[in-house]
Amino acid sequence: MRKPVEIIQGDKSLRLNLYIIVASYLLIVILIEPAIDFLLLSLLEQKSPASIEQINQIKLIVSTLIYVLLGLIPAIFTSWFGYRVVASSKLPPVLLSGKTHFPFTVVVIKGRSAKMFGLLTIIISLVLIFQLFLHLIKILFL
Repeated sequence: MRKPVEIIQGDKSLRLNLYIIVASYLLIVILIEPAIDFLLLSLLEQKSPASIEQINQIKLIVSTLIYVLLGLIPAIFTSWFGYRVVASSKLPPVLLSGKTHFPFTVVVIKGRSAKMFGLLTIIISLVLIFQLFLHLIKILFL
């Protein structure tokens, strides 16, 4: 006989907070490039081809560094989420407070399936973190 399906209702305030955080993050990602251009061009005293090329080299390094740092934020969060799923053997995971909150209504997955999902999430996020660091090393040292 099968157990009844356990459903966790979504928390509306948590969902709205998630939307605000994601929108703010995307706004920062979109506006960082014009901000870098503005700051570097304001430092430019004379507009000669050599100085513009030097500014472009600085912009390449600065923008790569900032975008790698901005890319690490969701990758590290995803890795932490996967760790919480593996540690609690439950999806959505039980957080440190002992309660389960999730922004959306979900069916609870327990046991081996949840652990496999958590491990897959950790592996994918670590691969993304590794790729970000390789990109950073390539720009800084080549």
